[in-house]
Amino acid sequence: MLKQTLLVTALVSATLASSAAFSGHDEKPHASSWSNFALENQIKAMPRGEATNGQKIHEQMMCNACHGEKGESPSRNYASLNGQTAEYTTKMMLDYRDGRRWENYKQANIMVKLAKAMDDQQIADVAAFYASNPATTWDIETKPVAADIDRLVRKGDVSRMIVPCASCHGAHGEGKGITPAIAGQVPEYFVRTMKAYQGKHRHNDVNEGMAQFTHDLTDDEIQALAYYYATLNKQGDNHDRN
Repeated sequence: MLKQTLLVTALVSATLASSAAFSGHDEKPHASSWSNFALENQIKAMPRGEATNGQKIHEQMMCNACHGEKGESPSRNYASLNGQTAEYTTKMMLDYRDGRRWENYKQANIMVKLAKAMDDQQIADVAAFYASNPATTWDIETKPVAADIDRLVRKGDVSRMIVPCASCHGAHGEGKGITPAIAGQVPEYFVRTMKAYQGKHRHNDVNEGMAQFTHDLTDDEIQALAYYYATLNKQGDNHDRN
C-alpha cells in the first residue's frame, strides 16, 4: 500500500509540475470574510452530499495520492480528512476555491486548483465521503496528559483569554458542524495549522477566532496539544475521568 501511494504521489507531482494549470495561483478572487451568519447560510444552501459519489471523486481527482484511500493521510505532510465533519470540509473547499485560503506553497496551490475545478455538488459529495470514515488512530505511544495541557483542553486559560479547546471542538475532539474534528489529526499538520493562525498566515477563521486563541500559546504547548489530539482516539475516555 505504501509503495502504491508513493508511486501515485510521484505521478501526480510529475503531472502537476508539467502542467501550466498547476504552476501557482492565478489572480486571487475577491471573497468577503465569513461572518457566522453568512457561513451558516452558505452551508445550508449546499446540496446534499452523497458519500458513494464522493469516493469516486476522491479517486478520480487523485485526492487519495495525498490524503489516503479513505482520507487517512499516509504521510505526515498532509492532513487526515477521515472523520472530519462534512460542514468543515465543505468550508475548507469553498475557502480554497473562493480565495479565503491562499497560502502560496505547493500543496496549497494544488488545493486551490482542485477546488476551483469542483462544483458545489462535488464538494458536498467528497465532504460526505470523508465524514463517513472513522478518524485515524495513530500508532503512537500514549503518555499521561500533563496537567497544564489537560487544563487548556478542559478549562482554557482565563489569564490569556484562551477558551477551552473542548468548548468548540468537543470533549473527544470530534468537532461539530463547521468546527473541525481534531482527534486523530496528523500531529505535524496540527502544529503547522496552529502556527499559521498564530503567525496570521491563515485568515479564513471566522471572526479570527483561532488567531486570537493561538496568539499566546507557546511552541511547547502547541506540540503537546498536537500529540494529545493525535493520540486521543487511542486514549479512549481517560480525559473524561480526570
